[in-house]
Amino acid sequence: MSPRIFAWLVRGAVWLTATGLLALLLITHVSRPIDESLYDLNMRHWTYVPGDDTVIVAIDPKSLAELGRWPWPRSLHARLIDRLTDAGVRAIGMDITMSTPDTAHPRDDHALAAALHLNGHVVMPVFAEADDLGGTLEEAQPIPVLARDARALGQVDVTLGADGITRGIYLKAGLGSAYWPALALALYRLDHPGTAHLPGLRNPAPAGTSPYLWVRDYYALMRFAGPAGTFGRVSYADVLDGRVPASLLKGRVVLVGATAEGMGDIIRTPDGLMPGVEYQANMLESLRRGSLVTPLDFTTQFATGALLLALPCLLYGLPGLRRIRGAALLGVLLSLLTSLFLLRVADCWWPPAACVLSIAIVSILWTLLSRLSPRDPTDTTSA
Repeated sequence: MSPRIFAWLVRGAVWLTATGLLALLLITHVSRPIDESLYDLNMRHWTYVPGDDTVIVAIDPKSLAELGRWPWPRSLHARLIDRLTDAGVRAIGMDITMSTPDTAHPRDDHALAAALHLNGHVVMPVFAEADDLGGTLEEAQPIPVLARDARALGQVDVTLGADGITRGIYLKAGLGSAYWPALALALYRLDHPGTAHLPGLRNPAPAGTSPYLWVRDYYALMRFAGPAGTFGRVSYADVLDGRVPASLLKGRVVLVGATAEGMGDIIRTPDGLMPGVEYQANMLESLRRGSLVTPLDFTTQFATGALLLALPCLLYGLPGLRRIRGAALLGVLLSLLTSLFLLRVADCWWPPAACVLSIAIVSILWTLLSRLSPRDPTDTTSA
C-alpha cells in the first residue's frame, strides 16, 4: 500500500473517531452547558430596541400599595379593561390567572365578562396544573363566564433549562396534543389571522398517547430585546385612575401582568430576572420581527458537525497547516463562525461545543500518538 493511500486511510479513521465522539457528546448532552453559555453570550450582545407597539400595564409595588393586597376584586380588572377600551387599545393580553369563580363577589365575575365582551380583543391565559404534588395534570382555563367572552385563550407555559434559565418558548402546548397557542402567539394572530407557518423545532410526536400528558410543540429560542424594563410600562393603578394619557395607549397592544417581585411571576433569562409579562412582551415582539431562533434537530446538528470535522483532516498538511494544532485551531474557528453565521443570518441555532470538543480531543490524541511513533501517519512533518 502506498504511503499516500495509507495516509488518507488514517485521516478517514481519525474522522470516523471524531464523528463518533461528536455523536456521543450530542446524545449525552455533556456539552450543553457550554452551548447554553455561548448562546447567552450571543444574546447579551445581540439586543435591539423594541418598537412602541406594546405597552405593559404593570401590577407593581405602587399599585399594590394603592389598591391593597393581592388578589384584587375582579371588579378592578373590569374597570381597567373599560379604561383600556375607552383609550382605544388594539388588543389586551391578561397574564393573570382567573381559573376559579369569585364566590364572595359573583357579580364581579359578570362585570369582568361584560368588560371582556365590550372590548372584544382580550386574550386570557391557560396553564397546566396538578391538584396535588405528583397528581394528574389538568388545564386551568378562565372560568366559563370569562372564557366565553374572551377573544382567545393562550397557554403561558414557561420552559426552564437544566440550569433554571428560560431561553425559549413552545409556541403550542396542551393536554393530549399541542392545540393551545402561546399567549403572545394568540395576541399576534389577532393582527395576523392568516398566519399558518410557525418557526421552531417540531415535536416528532406532537399528539400524546395520554390525554393527561402536557404535550409541547414548535420550540423556539427567544431573542430578548434586553433586560427587564426594556419595554414601556405604566402602572396598573395609574391607568385605573386615569393618570395615563390615552395617547400612550391608543392603537397599542397591552399586556397586563405582575412585575412586583413578591408575586412569584419572575423568571430567569439570559438577561437576568424578568417578570413573566415582559417575557410575553419579548415573545410578541420576536413574532412581529420574525426573529425567533429555531434550534436545529439532532440529525442536522450531527451532519453539520461531521462536515466541519472533515475540514481539519482535509486541510492538514497544506502550507501553514503542517502541524495538527494549526488544522485543529482552524476547525475550531470555523465551527464557532458557522454557529454565529447560522444564528445571525438564518435565525437557526447550531450548538458548536460538541464539534469543538471533538476536534480538541482528537487533536490531542493525534499529537500523543505521533510522538510515540517515529513518523507521522500522513506525512513527514511533526504534529
